[in-house]
Amino acid sequence: MRLRAWWLALCTGAALAKPLPELPDPDRLAGQLLGGERGAAVVAVARGAQVLRGSASQPERAVDADTALFEIGSVSKVFTGLLLAQAVERGELSLDDTLGQRLPRQTQGTPVAALTLRQLVTHSACLPRTLAADGPDAVAEIRTLTPTQLWDALPQLVLAGQPPCAPRYSNLGLALLGNLLALHHGQPWETLVRERIAVPLGLHDTVQTLDATQRARMLPAFEGEAAAPLWDMDAYAGAGALRSSTADLLRFGQALLAGREGPLGPAAERLLTPLGRYAGGEIGYGILILGPPERRVYLHDGLTGGYRTLWMLMPEGRQVLVASASNARAALPTLRGRVLAALFPVPSEPVAAAPAQLAPLVGEYRSGDGTLFRVLLHEGQLYARGGRLGFAPLVPVGAGRFARPERGLLLQFDAQAEPAQLRVQQGGTEQRALRSARAVGMAIPAQADLADAVGRYRLPNGAEFSIRAEPGQLVARLAQQPAFPVFARPGQRDRYFYEVVPAELQFVRDADGRIDALVLHQNGEHRAERIDAIP
Repeated sequence: MRLRAWWLALCTGAALAKPLPELPDPDRLAGQLLGGERGAAVVAVARGAQVLRGSASQPERAVDADTALFEIGSVSKVFTGLLLAQAVERGELSLDDTLGQRLPRQTQGTPVAALTLRQLVTHSACLPRTLAADGPDAVAEIRTLTPTQLWDALPQLVLAGQPPCAPRYSNLGLALLGNLLALHHGQPWETLVRERIAVPLGLHDTVQTLDATQRARMLPAFEGEAAAPLWDMDAYAGAGALRSSTADLLRFGQALLAGREGPLGPAAERLLTPLGRYAGGEIGYGILILGPPERRVYLHDGLTGGYRTLWMLMPEGRQVLVASASNARAALPTLRGRVLAALFPVPSEPVAAAPAQLAPLVGEYRSGDGTLFRVLLHEGQLYARGGRLGFAPLVPVGAGRFARPERGLLLQFDAQAEPAQLRVQQGGTEQRALRSARAVGMAIPAQADLADAVGRYRLPNGAEFSIRAEPGQLVARLAQQPAFPVFARPGQRDRYFYEVVPAELQFVRDADGRIDALVLHQNGEHRAERIDAIP
C-alpha cells in the first residue's frame, strides 16, 4: 500500500516546485545521442504525471523505449551507494569504518586496510581506476576478476597518496565496497540489489544476470560498426554490472525523489546527502551532485564495451531523465553537456571587447584537481579548452567574462591577481584555476587552412582517414577507430598533433597550394592520398 500511494502522489504532480527549463524532445535527444552510429538509442523523461519517450536507430527499426534493455555500467554505483546508505541508516555500518575493521582477514597487511567507507564511496581513497593500467588489461580485469583474485592483488597495490586524496574516479573503490557489502550481509551483491532495492520498487528488469526473455530484449551492442559483447562481471559487480530499462530507471529515480516518505525511507534522503567535493560539484553516496541547493541535479553515467547511459534526477519539477545508446561511440558527453546547458543557462548577449583586453588572459590555467584549461587568442577572439576537449570560441559577455552559451560554459578571468585566476562554471559545477608559467604550446589555425584539410585520405593498406573541421582544430578519424581532435603546432602550418597518442598529421600541398595528401607520423611516415575532390 505504501508503494502504491507514493507512486500515485508523484503521478498527480502535486506540490511541484518551480519548473525547470523545458528539456528538448526525447526523439531529438535520442538522435543526438546515437549520432549516426549503428545501433539504437532510447530516451525517457518523467515529469509528474507526464512521461515522454523517444528513440532513434541506425539502420531504422522499431525500438520499444520502455521494454528495451541495456547495460547501465557505472550507474550501478548508485545502487551500491544506496545499499551502503541503507546499512548506515540501520546503524550496521559507519562511513568511518575502515576496510581493516570490516574485512580483517582479506585486507590485513595491505595498503587498503586503513581506507574508510566514506573514502571509497566518494572516490577520495587514493585508489587507481583499476588494478591494471588503462586499455585491454583493465577491460579484462573488470569483466573477469574474481573476489579471491581481488584480495590476492591488494598487497601489491600502491596508493596515489595519503588518504583522503583529491577525488579520483575509481572503479576499484566501488568494487571493494560492493564486495564488502556482500561479505557483511552474507549474500552476493546481486542478491542485495534484488531483495533490498529492485523487488521493493518493482524494478523487474534491473538485474545482473539476465534470464532468456531479458536477454532477447537487450539492445544489440556495438563499438562503431563492430558488434560488441555483453560485459559480465564478478568482483567488479558493484561498480558496473547491472542491466536495466528506461521504465525501471525512471521508477528508481522517482523513488529517490520521494525522499524519506517514499518506499526507500530515510536511506533515499541519505543517498543524496553531499559528502564531499567532486569535479567542481559534490558527491553523495556514489552519486554526483551539481548545482546550488536551490537547483540540485543528481546524476551518474555508465559506460561498457557497447553501451552508454545517462541517468539524471532533478528534484525541482520532480524530473527524471534516462538516455541510453547501444554503441560505445555514442555522443554521451555531448548529450549530457546539452542537457546541463539547458538546466543551467549562462549569459549569451555579446559585449564589445578590445584585443588589448584579451591578450593578458592567454595562458594555461590549472585547477586544484589537476584539470588544465588552455586559453588562446586568434584574430581578435578568445578560444578555450578544458581537459581533453577541443578548443571553442568564446563570446564576451561582461568585464573579464566569456561564455559558450550552447554548452552552458562561463569563464570569469581575474588577470590582476598574482598569479592570474580563472573561474569556470558549467552545468552546475564550478572550478577555480591558477595560471601557470608555461606557454600553451598550441595554435588556432586559420579557418581557410582547416577548410583545406577537410576530406578523406587513404593509406596504402586501405585504411581511410576522415578529417572534419571544428572551430579551433581538426578532428581526425582513422578507419573504425574513435575520432580525436588534433591540434596545430605554433608556427608550423598544416602540422597537427594528437594528445591521446604520440602521433602527428602533416598535410601536403601540391604546386597550386591545394592539399592532396597527408602523412601520418607514427612509428615512421605513412602517406595517405586524398580520395575525394580537392576543394
